[in-house]
Amino acid sequence: MTLLRTIGAALLAVLLSGPASAALSERDRADIARVADYLQDIKSLSARFVQIGPNGELANGTLYLRRPGRLRFEYNPPTPLLVVADGTWLVLHDTELDQVNRWPVNSTPLGVLVADKIDLEKDVEVVRVARRPGVLSLTIIDRDAPDEGAIELVFSEPALSLRQWHVRDAQGGITNVSLSETKLNVDLPPTLFFFDHFRENPDQADR
Repeated sequence: MTLLRTIGAALLAVLLSGPASAALSERDRADIARVADYLQDIKSLSARFVQIGPNGELANGTLYLRRPGRLRFEYNPPTPLLVVADGTWLVLHDTELDQVNRWPVNSTPLGVLVADKIDLEKDVEVVRVARRPGVLSLTIIDRDAPDEGAIELVFSEPALSLRQWHVRDAQGGITNVSLSETKLNVDLPPTLFFFDHFRENPDQADR
């Protein structure tokens, strides 16, 4: 797998080797509820992102999010990747190889961010709440598959703001994504979240 393929695989990897669950305090549960309310209030989002893969490979671009179920990662050159979720499927398009792969969006690590109802107790479980000056982080696992991994969401404090997430892949590598220039509840055109193979790769239309 090339460096660029690794970037795409790391973004969508099924997580393994998640942390063991620890008893949560009342303060932890209050912060979990506060995070759930914050995420529920995000109907849409745009941001710049920087992604660092397991081997230190760097990529960047623009993220668009609209709940429920819609995402778009536009990678800047030279990274030949586009990720689009239309509410049901998450599509990874390798524009260099013209390859397309699909996953149910709710089965991916970022499904927790684009759920219709943000519930951090029903389908997922928060197994760790960590705090340091100006930062709150939640480590989350899939309640139905607790041995398959975790995603850590990192927020600025005291006014909550999503700033990062960390994903662990099957080989134990960590992919970090950091956000900047974040804009909440912006008007995003529906076409951002519709994957049209020929529109995204117009050179193929003439073949």
